[in-house]
Amino acid sequence: MTDNENKEKDKEKKGVWNRFMALSYDRRFLIIFGSVIVLFGLAVLILALTLGEDMNWYGFIIGAAIVLCVVWGQYACVKQGYYSDMVFDYVIFAVPCAFGGGVLYYGFFNNFDFGGIAVLGALIGAGIGLILAKLVYRYAFKNKPSVSLLQMLDLASVFILLGQAIGRIGCYFAHPQCCYGIPVDFDVFPFSYVVNSCPNHPGQLHLGNPFIESIWCAIGFIPMVIMYLSRRKSFNGFYISLYCIWYGVERFVLEFFRDPAQKLTAAGGFGESFGASQVVSLLMIAFGIIWIAQYIVRALLAGKKIMILVPKDKLSDEYFGYEKTIYARPHGDGNGNPIDYTAPVSEPEETDGEGK
Repeated sequence: MTDNENKEKDKEKKGVWNRFMALSYDRRFLIIFGSVIVLFGLAVLILALTLGEDMNWYGFIIGAAIVLCVVWGQYACVKQGYYSDMVFDYVIFAVPCAFGGGVLYYGFFNNFDFGGIAVLGALIGAGIGLILAKLVYRYAFKNKPSVSLLQMLDLASVFILLGQAIGRIGCYFAHPQCCYGIPVDFDVFPFSYVVNSCPNHPGQLHLGNPFIESIWCAIGFIPMVIMYLSRRKSFNGFYISLYCIWYGVERFVLEFFRDPAQKLTAAGGFGESFGASQVVSLLMIAFGIIWIAQYIVRALLAGKKIMILVPKDKLSDEYFGYEKTIYARPHGDGNGNPIDYTAPVSEPEETDGEGK
């Protein structure tokens, strides 16, 4: 038997799964992510042909957004050096709390009518879910590697933008009940669309707020994910701060263009006055600006360098806050393999005087 035949036989013994696992982590991610996209595409085609308008497209798109964010977030988690199960450990707490927070937020500002869901409430709920997960894993599962709340928020904030960019598309399938804007005269879908069109009510064109927010989140996601996955690293809290500023500004401005029938006010119920989401947006913007500013001030007072988009190979204790980041003591090697800091260090082999 020739060498080539032996090699082919060895490949057959390995099997498809073993050969897949032998690929680099990057290639495995591309295969999985591409497969998910294809499967969702086929699902959309099949459901569109079979159910059409009877399909709950809003729920389907929200579900698709969650799955895509988890898959991509898992890849980013491992590449950053976190332990490989971190995303799944925290998602199982964050997602249910996000839906619960969205419903409670909507009901609190709408005379305790819990028949809707609010995005900002979902974000608050997700944050509470992360805190809850942190407490559970800290006290009930002490074998889990340590991850700070800011580290989780940095990772989550990047992919929340992706989720919002995709999820907001589902709002088109939920109107006229879902977050449309003020009446407008121009008919340019998806910047505007008809609301309440029926035989007894001709309907009216309204501003397509979901499309505007979807585009805004997509524009923010692209540079943030590039920076996060690049070799230039930043201090804990940098990305959640950018998210709060970016999304807070958009949401604060867009609320001025929300139809009064869809605008939850700070005083409760719907109306034209200052929106509840605008209050939360201002708090988000303030947090983002203050957190970055306080870091810079503290770094300068400590006489250390500022750790914002610093090349990974140049990181050291000279940068303020470096010791608290995952880069100072990673859980894994960036390819899903854990790092064992307790393993004994092998002694170098002794050589004779000639250096042999």
